Amino acid sequence: MRSNLRGIALLVVASAAVAAQDQLPPEVLLLAHFKEKIREALSQVPNYTCLETIQRSVRDRHKITFAPQDTVLLEISNVGNKELLAWPGAQRFEDADLTSFASNGMMCSGIFALYAAQVFLSNSTTMKYHGKEEIRGFPAARFDYQVASVWSGFQIQANGRAATVGMTGSFWIDPGSLELLRMDVNADGIPPELGVERSRTVIDYARMQIGDSGVLLPQEAHLLMTLVDGEARQNDIEFSHCHEYRTESSIRFDMPDTSAPAAPPAIRQVNLPAGLTVTIALDAAIDSNTAHVGDLLRGHVTNAVRQKGKAIVIPKDATVTGRVRGLEHLSPPLSGFDLTIEFEEVTWDHARAEFYGEILPTELAQVDNPFISMGGEMPALSINREGARGIRAPQIPGTGVFHMAGRQFRIAPGFRMNWRTREPNQQRKKSR
Repeated sequence: MRSNLRGIALLVVASAAVAAQDQLPPEVLLLAHFKEKIREALSQVPNYTCLETIQRSVRDRHKITFAPQDTVLLEISNVGNKELLAWPGAQRFEDADLTSFASNGMMCSGIFALYAAQVFLSNSTTMKYHGKEEIRGFPAARFDYQVASVWSGFQIQANGRAATVGMTGSFWIDPGSLELLRMDVNADGIPPELGVERSRTVIDYARMQIGDSGVLLPQEAHLLMTLVDGEARQNDIEFSHCHEYRTESSIRFDMPDTSAPAAPPAIRQVNLPAGLTVTIALDAAIDSNTAHVGDLLRGHVTNAVRQKGKAIVIPKDATVTGRVRGLEHLSPPLSGFDLTIEFEEVTWDHARAEFYGEILPTELAQVDNPFISMGGEMPALSINREGARGIRAPQIPGTGVFHMAGRQFRIAPGFRMNWRTREPNQQRKKSR
């Protein structure tokens, strides 16, 4: 008898809960069902990595239109509530500061997954139904949200200062599929000492078919930051070439009975001493029409490098690899570029050395230089010195800055430059 009563009581409670749910406003039920689905979608994001293309531009306070600055290419993933970055083709992601991937300009983290996780997975977010709207021609339900600065984790760094600010904005969902369509994020309560008036990011989402799975990922984003002096900076971001990363192993029993192949010889690690002069020739062109920040650079050592004129430290034809670290297109009425490059590694027969050096400031402005072309204009190139009308890109330790005047440029394969190695302890260590 006691068991029957207990069963009846449970049925009554369950029926009451269903009745109460039926009395809730439709927008409340819609939000509840959406939260369940977005939690599942966000749990899948750490399994994927995408190529992030960032087109950066700037608008002077006296201008109406934005002028292109450069394009940055990065691989991005989300692991352990952190967004990790890597250069395209790199073997590992790095938990490093954003400034280590671009020489100047505005950079942003959080767009790939952290903004959405902060808003939809946190109990501190307040949400309110706004109404029906259209997004990309589809019907959508809009909700407004707010996250206080004490809970947001949203940090802005500018002018050598940093502050954690609140988040306000809206998000739009498909009422039929319950998919997130768009989200915008506005910085709330920016301290005046940062010199930033406004920061807004708009992110568009879509479900992508990757392998056998459909996963919700950001497709593009637009970040606009306005400074108090009237200058504005803009990042237009696209996510592409997304794929799942995982490790797999297999065992085969149909292999012929042969002896195991010999293990490859171990790679010898070499520490390069400071003060070596290394002449490097490019193996591929750098063209302002096609180059991006993050592009791989490859060159070779033109002459054997000796220590104090005796022992060979780096043999001739050793391979040198690096990256384009900056490619700033100067805004009109100026005409020119600041190209920042970095070489990171030297390899030769079963040997490897980390390369950290500085490019020697040699004037290379020669009309008959066969390796430099400036779009039909007279070549005007200098290294680590002021460029057109005093414009100079920030100098990152371990890099070289080329200042070039002209509407476009092309540095051909075979172009030579001299670098001098520096002490390894002068290198800005990267988190591995």
